[in-house]
Amino acid sequence: MDFDWKTLPSLASLRAFELTARTGNFASAARELNVTHAAIAQRVRSLETDLGVSLVRRSGRNVVLTHAGARLATQLTDGFRTIATGIEDLRREESERPVRITTTVFFSQIVLLPKLEDFWRRHAGALVSVLPTHELLDIASLGMDLAIRASSVKPDWPGLFAEPLIASELIVVGAPSMVTQDMPPLDELPWIWTAGAKFEEEALNAFGLDFRKLRNADIGVQTYQYALARQGMGLTAAPEVLVREDLASGALRRVPVPSPLSITFYVVTPDRQVRPQAQEFITWLKQTLATGEQMCT
Repeated sequence: MDFDWKTLPSLASLRAFELTARTGNFASAARELNVTHAAIAQRVRSLETDLGVSLVRRSGRNVVLTHAGARLATQLTDGFRTIATGIEDLRREESERPVRITTTVFFSQIVLLPKLEDFWRRHAGALVSVLPTHELLDIASLGMDLAIRASSVKPDWPGLFAEPLIASELIVVGAPSMVTQDMPPLDELPWIWTAGAKFEEEALNAFGLDFRKLRNADIGVQTYQYALARQGMGLTAAPEVLVREDLASGALRRVPVPSPLSITFYVVTPDRQVRPQAQEFITWLKQTLATGEQMCT
């Protein structure tokens, strides 16, 4: 049934009357709402004036409901209980819904997934769902809590709130067999990149290379690029944070050329309001990456 909000009494007066009816006096209702005894009495009188009917009458320190008051109290209690149940159900469902994250395949595999055990150790029972993709998804329409995106310039993503997560130099790396003191000029060596990927081709240009003249050793599966580089199939340009462990282990070496730009990874949310579970994840991720940065400097 439709109703007109403008014709309904104030929620404050309805709540004051329902509590008074249920507890039997103004004082108990006042304590539950953390207001004064006089404020409760005034709200009940205001409701009676609004409805044009007597709802309670005093009996010592207590109140007695009139016939109209008893009927309204029953309906209000049922209504407020329905509202409370609906809110409780919604909160429970939200608490049980996983934190839904989308990010690039490389960031999820190399940075995020290896650290999730620490998150679960700190937040027992928390659920996380990760969607790795190189596509720029509409996280709002898909119901995602957050995305982790990278950009070399200040981002302009309409309708989204972006917060810097970690900055990383763009560097060139290759297997030790390729990165040697007497290595040939960079444009004479094979490279690994995804043909048609705008950012990757712009990265090659940033190092002063014309990707159209380079030999591409990519096999058409973007997720294998670093594996191919480790095998000595070619050089590749990468944010340092994504190859940090390979550099530390010696599986890859950095080519001694200056970095032309910095890549910043952002936590992106549909708006500034995020679910508590998602905020816990964001806070943990920022702290974890900040700790990792300090360890490497």
